[in-house]
Amino acid sequence: MTKTLLLGTASLLGFAAAAQAQDATSEAYADDASFEEVIVSAKKTTFANNATDTTMLDQEPDASSVLSVIDNLPGIFVSEGGVLGSDDWSTTLSIRGFTVGLSEQQIGMTIDGLPNGNSNYGGGAKANRYIDSENLMRAEVSQGTADIASPSNEALGGTINFVTSDPEEEQRFWASISMGENNAQRYFFRYDTGEFAEGTSAYFSYSNQSNDAWIGDAGGTTRDHFAAKIVSEQDEWKFTGRLSWDDTHENNYQRISLAQFEEDPDWDRLTDTITGIPYIDQVYRPAWGTLRENWFAYVKAEYKGENLDFSISPYFHKNSGRGDWAPPYMNIITGGDVQENGTVYGGSVAASYVYSDSNGNPLAPIAGCTATLTFPYGGGAPANNPACYADGAVPNASYRHTHYGKKRYGATADAAYRLGDINTIRVGAWWENSDRDEWRDWHRIIDPNVGIEFDNVAYWRQYDRSFETETLMLYAEDTVELGALTLRGGVKKYYVDLTRTDNFGNEADMGLESNSDILFTAGAIFNVTDDFEIFGGFAQNFAAIKDGVIEGRASETNPNVPDLEGETADNFDVGFRYSNDWLRATVTGYYVKFNNRITFVSAGDPVDGVDYLEEGEGTYLNVGGIESKGIEASVSINFAQYWNLYSSLTLNDSQYTETTAEVVEGNKVALAPEFQLVGTLSYYKDGVRAGVSAKHVGERYGDFGNTQELPSFTLVDAWVGYSLDEGVIPGIQGIDVSLNVSNLTNKNYLGGGTPGSYFLGADRQVMANLSLKF
Repeated sequence: MTKTLLLGTASLLGFAAAAQAQDATSEAYADDASFEEVIVSAKKTTFANNATDTTMLDQEPDASSVLSVIDNLPGIFVSEGGVLGSDDWSTTLSIRGFTVGLSEQQIGMTIDGLPNGNSNYGGGAKANRYIDSENLMRAEVSQGTADIASPSNEALGGTINFVTSDPEEEQRFWASISMGENNAQRYFFRYDTGEFAEGTSAYFSYSNQSNDAWIGDAGGTTRDHFAAKIVSEQDEWKFTGRLSWDDTHENNYQRISLAQFEEDPDWDRLTDTITGIPYIDQVYRPAWGTLRENWFAYVKAEYKGENLDFSISPYFHKNSGRGDWAPPYMNIITGGDVQENGTVYGGSVAASYVYSDSNGNPLAPIAGCTATLTFPYGGGAPANNPACYADGAVPNASYRHTHYGKKRYGATADAAYRLGDINTIRVGAWWENSDRDEWRDWHRIIDPNVGIEFDNVAYWRQYDRSFETETLMLYAEDTVELGALTLRGGVKKYYVDLTRTDNFGNEADMGLESNSDILFTAGAIFNVTDDFEIFGGFAQNFAAIKDGVIEGRASETNPNVPDLEGETADNFDVGFRYSNDWLRATVTGYYVKFNNRITFVSAGDPVDGVDYLEEGEGTYLNVGGIESKGIEASVSINFAQYWNLYSSLTLNDSQYTETTAEVVEGNKVALAPEFQLVGTLSYYKDGVRAGVSAKHVGERYGDFGNTQELPSFTLVDAWVGYSLDEGVIPGIQGIDVSLNVSNLTNKNYLGGGTPGSYFLGADRQVMANLSLKF
């Protein structure tokens, strides 16, 4: 049955692709304005490009993360372990074998075309930190090859651009409430000023959201978000300003092994209650925390003249927060600088202990005691077991904070000049300065028998480092239109300087230059008919060296660290786009070669050129890479006047090209889906909307050695909604009610993670929403 369904949908894609048409908006059902937006849109580009549509926005609850709306596009895999995407720690994105997650940041992300500042857990921020779903107009995905002007230091596998909505031209107040399972609730308010000056309008919005963890009975998330945007259009100029603030406290989900999933697929091995045994309570969910606050602001000036288009946009971003965990012991520190409040700055661990007497003196376990604990992490030694201590022994534990802070400011500038009727020259630049701070301190848990409340004064600040990254990207592009044929070629170059400072003054400052070679792009579009176009493109993508390479002493284990180069990926796309007033189809074939992968290698690893490393030493090298090839296809069909059928297909083959450490040449890339199929049926008429969508993800290898094959799964979402238009109720512009069900069949499955350890996918979630506009 499943094979028949898959083959049938694939045949539908092939049939649609064989027809003839182009990139145009639907005219077939102009009597229903909402239906006109259902078609999946794609820009006329020389590379694979897809954008979300109204149906994809309707499929997700208003309370969901904006990352979730792109999951049905071809080539995309999104996994969010938290309820409604409420846990950044467990969020994973994958495109063509490239990943954004805990261990990799290989996909660019921009907000209204401006850089998000990377997607790393430690000081980064994904799009959900900047945008509420109600303020999202669309998300644009460039799989593999992005626009030459796209500003990112990590876009090896393409770029995702999240575009925010503009203010309404008429004054309006919007209020909504969402309620759902796991005590999820959300309040959203937005006020649009309307045109308060000539050509000028603005909006202000605020939301508050909270939910419990979907696993167990403890932990959850709270989030506050504010946004404001102003737009002024004056003759050939458009001026835009936007500010967002996001403050969240998330309790995390933990990765598990494939064997643990098979044993119990509903539990991530974090616990709900305090036992008073520190070794067990290290997995108490409320002690696993992500706290983040993000401010992001930009202003943009855009000019569109007869022959010249120009834009400039300065921006500012401030990120602060911390990651929490409760280590099941207290450290005894040697060395360092003791402050007046008793905090030790620097130094190292001389010993650690779990139990003490009533005066705080560390105790050793009773001689000869062999009693051990079996949970968690395979069990603890006798020193962790209270049975190995005399009555009256006091448990001790720490509360560890890893603090993150970042300030970024920069600007983008772009100019395009039309030379006659066929030639356009485009040049631009992106500059950014980023200062990131990271430090870790340890606090004493006051009474491990009753909870995780901790002493506000840290007993040890383990390290304190600052990183500064300065980026300059320059580019130039020429576009020539020769009748039905459009040719495009360009070059760009990155200049990236990275420095690290040890704020204790114990370690030498470090610096790396991460300048790229000249990177080339080229492409062509040929309009076979008014309805059918063929495209092809090539681009060299670049990811600068990240500060993690020089973060700690691991980068200094050998003084002969060779010069590193930034990572590069050569992307080739070829395909066609087809659309008429009732059907649209796209098919893309791609080949990607990822080179110069930065990998940490140790003495004894099977890597050429590291004979100088002695036992215990290691260093970072440009060794390893990935080769990906595949097909991405989508089709959208309007039929029976008010119905739409959408499907997307992804076939991807990603392999490692070199043997390094755990990676074996020829093995499949860990956690990269090889087969994905989406089918969505939706209905729009007279204010009624409804739909059902299914996504099948085939089996994947989860580890570097390709010994763990993760099971395939199919997720089904369903939704229904009804809108009353203006005039039905006096004084009300609109009323909307909706019900969204995610993972309708309550499927147990493994989502993203890191090689060898995986996050559980969230179970069934039901959300109801009521919105008023007046």
